[in-house]
Amino acid sequence: MQISSLIDIIGGRLLNQPSISFIYSFKTDPSKVKEGDLFIALKLDDIELAVKNGAFAIIIENLFPIIDKEIAWIRVDSIEKCLIQLIRFKLAHFDLEAYYCDDISYDLLKSFSSSTSKSIKFIPEKLEEFIKYINEIENNDIIIAKDKELIDMLYPNNSNFNTQVYEVKNLVEHSLFEVSFSYKEIYFPKLKLSSLYIPQFIAVYSFFDGELDLSRLKSFNHFKPLFLDKSLEVTDFGKSDKFILVQNNDNLIIDEINYIKDKYKYAKTIYIVSAYNTKIKDEHIIIEKIEDIKKSLKNNSFNAAYIIGYDYDKINETFAKLEKQDTLF
Repeated sequence: MQISSLIDIIGGRLLNQPSISFIYSFKTDPSKVKEGDLFIALKLDDIELAVKNGAFAIIIENLFPIIDKEIAWIRVDSIEKCLIQLIRFKLAHFDLEAYYCDDISYDLLKSFSSSTSKSIKFIPEKLEEFIKYINEIENNDIIIAKDKELIDMLYPNNSNFNTQVYEVKNLVEHSLFEVSFSYKEIYFPKLKLSSLYIPQFIAVYSFFDGELDLSRLKSFNHFKPLFLDKSLEVTDFGKSDKFILVQNNDNLIIDEINYIKDKYKYAKTIYIVSAYNTKIKDEHIIIEKIEDIKKSLKNNSFNAAYIIGYDYDKINETFAKLEKQDTLF
């Protein structure tokens, strides 16, 4: 791409008169920069490495010394807006399917995407992550985002993934976390999934034309319990009547809490949060350090503990570490 064309696309201002006039590809990671690349400086501290690695152009939002006059230095009002304009320009050259969807569908699609023949690119919240593989986009690829406003800016010809209503039959809720049901003559026995998220599962199943490796549902961590024994150590699925749930997505908290209250109304549920959360109307315990959660659980009577603001895998890992520490002596 010519530097002059790049400046027109992003609405930037050339700060010098470089000897080069073109760039090959976009990078936001200075360690990945190769000769001829455009480097988009998310952090000013990364610029020197990008220049050393051969960047032909540097995009900055804030002033920075021009340490190499041979390459192009371009200033923009907003790096985020610049990323959007560059991605939109690149995507406009392809014939793509584009969708926006709810958070659960997005994560289910990610869980199953590698086991299907469809080529899907997911647009993350941090656009610099998408830049990393934008050069891999091809015609007829599928792009999916959670944010409708964002995908409207990147690829206006998009559709809502969550529009169709699917009819499920023979639903049996074995527990809060395990269901059996039928859909279009296909029977799903004892699926490790909450009935709360059956609609999104069926939407994803239909989108992939049934081409799913159901074992990949293990990587889907929403409303996925960690069962605890009497010593509050992790035990096998369903082997205890005491469990914890972890959620760090604020968009899902209210629905999951209401679901627990409806389906688990006769048991005692406690709520633990990493920081004060205005969405939690029930009494809750604030635990700022992940390593203090187990101590809090020991000091409280509960059947279910709904933990907000922590990552599921880190909670699982932490409890595993604590389990080993507790059994050292």
